[in-house]
Amino acid sequence: MAAYPFIIASIALSPWFNIYNNALSDLGNTVTNGQVGYVYDTGLVIAGALVLIFAVLLSHRSRDRRTLVWTVPLMVAAFDLAMVGVFSENTGHIHGVVSEIFFLTIVVAMLAYSYVSWPLGSPRIGAVALAFGILSAFIWFNGWPWSGVAIQESVTSGMTAVWLLLVASKC
Repeated sequence: MAAYPFIIASIALSPWFNIYNNALSDLGNTVTNGQVGYVYDTGLVIAGALVLIFAVLLSHRSRDRRTLVWTVPLMVAAFDLAMVGVFSENTGHIHGVVSEIFFLTIVVAMLAYSYVSWPLGSPRIGAVALAFGILSAFIWFNGWPWSGVAIQESVTSGMTAVWLLLVASKC
């Protein structure tokens, strides 16, 4: 959730941005979007760092090793989210790699959480994680009539934020 104010500000400052034709990462391109790119990228780095800290603290606090089944993929996803901001779109191929790893590992983290949620005492949140994980995968592997991926990124991000808020409220 920490990234959303930065993303919204970047969209507001980028009148050329089109949710149907662009990726959210286009906002972070410091060559084509100038200083606004740094606003977007900073938001991703901050959000990634906060989610990483959250996952590490949960892993450390839990006495049940099954927690690691989902917190380790969440740590990888959080690190990659920060790296999407560090390696902005104008850095080339590495940006695409860290972005794809982020979206893949966030789906893995949600599905892994759903797998261990019953024995960890949160089956309802696990059901939400399962639904969101499956829906996120569907969103990415389904063909859409638009050329950009900002919608897919936004929907997956929103579901991730809801899931993490549910997890945090359980702690």
